[in-house]
Amino acid sequence: MKRHVFYEKGIGGLVVGICLAVGLFAAQPLAQADSGKVLTVGLMSCISGAQAVIGNTCKFGWEQGIDYINKQKMLGDIELKQMVADDQLNATVGLNAYQGFKDKILAFAGYDTSGCSALRPFVEQDKKPFLALTTNQTFIYPPSDYVFGIAPPYEEILVGFLKAVKASWKEARAPRLGLISFETPSGRVPISAAKKYGPDFGWEIDPVTIVPPTAVDFSEAIAQIKAKKPDWVLLSLTGGQIKGVLSQAQTAGAKGMTRWLLPLWGGFTDSTTQVVTKENLEGVYGFCLISNPEAHAGAKKWAEWTKANSGTACDESGNSGAVGAFVMAKAIQKALEKVSFQELNGPNLSKHGLQRIENFQMFGDLMPPITFGPKLSRGSSNACLLHMVKGQAQVAMPWFNVPSLGQGKK
Repeated sequence: MKRHVFYEKGIGGLVVGICLAVGLFAAQPLAQADSGKVLTVGLMSCISGAQAVIGNTCKFGWEQGIDYINKQKMLGDIELKQMVADDQLNATVGLNAYQGFKDKILAFAGYDTSGCSALRPFVEQDKKPFLALTTNQTFIYPPSDYVFGIAPPYEEILVGFLKAVKASWKEARAPRLGLISFETPSGRVPISAAKKYGPDFGWEIDPVTIVPPTAVDFSEAIAQIKAKKPDWVLLSLTGGQIKGVLSQAQTAGAKGMTRWLLPLWGGFTDSTTQVVTKENLEGVYGFCLISNPEAHAGAKKWAEWTKANSGTACDESGNSGAVGAFVMAKAIQKALEKVSFQELNGPNLSKHGLQRIENFQMFGDLMPPITFGPKLSRGSSNACLLHMVKGQAQVAMPWFNVPSLGQGKK
């Protein structure tokens, strides 16, 4: 029999359980009125495996968001409990984990990792709303009643960046973007988007280097950068590989020849700065999809609350988990304006909750305004660019518009 590891945490503490088969998860009411008003929501993230640092910072932010919602009585007399499923950055593990907790939760959030990316047909079949904290086009388009992306898809973030830079470009020649990506689906996304859309906005895309996920020698990629002299270089790599590229570029005298961009899925997070020293990151640029406590007042305020509440300040990556919790709570609030507590289920949460969220924010600019609708599956239309200067992340490009490339029809 398959084993499903899940983590369940309410205000009272953390319980770790192992279910020996999906069948042991007997269906039960998600709204438990007889023992007090309790709703259970879920998070799927890579708690173990290759990207466990990112997954656990997201989990921390999610837990702090749930804690804040309960302590501030944002849902009145309703208590939110949570379950966390580990996808291990693996599609098969992610699907099994989802099957293991789907009947226990009203809805769930998660990164669009390989563990979540295969879930769309299953959550649509089960009518189980899913909030993707980061995502790509193929996951949220065409719009779905049960799949929503809080941040814009990676492809659209890149297009928004290309348009914003080109709008202020003063030189007669075209700007040039280079890319170094690992050979994974998420690594190929920016390459495909750059080649497809870059020329339309007047960009040259060159050089492009694809490396194995385990690569440690980047001399060939650096040689291409020195030869082609791109204005920007987008890195879609692991934290360890980013450290290797920047260190080797410094040694080769190439680091100052271009503007280095951290991956589209987030820049100066703890999971990056714990691996890549701030010395190596000096002068480097990073995308920001939610907010960073060094650069945004709302994120700083939230970091102060989490520090006081738990002893640890929430970082940029953790903020995405917190925003997922806040959006979930807002959807519940909106749905309960239309249906009773006992009627709250996946379809009603989607129709009367998520699809009615408009210009929602918490803690000021902790996140850009979030809006969903019946045919609007992308919540945010903004991203910004940060720049590491003397060990501090500063705003290099304020929130810029990210165009929609694929809303289409359901």
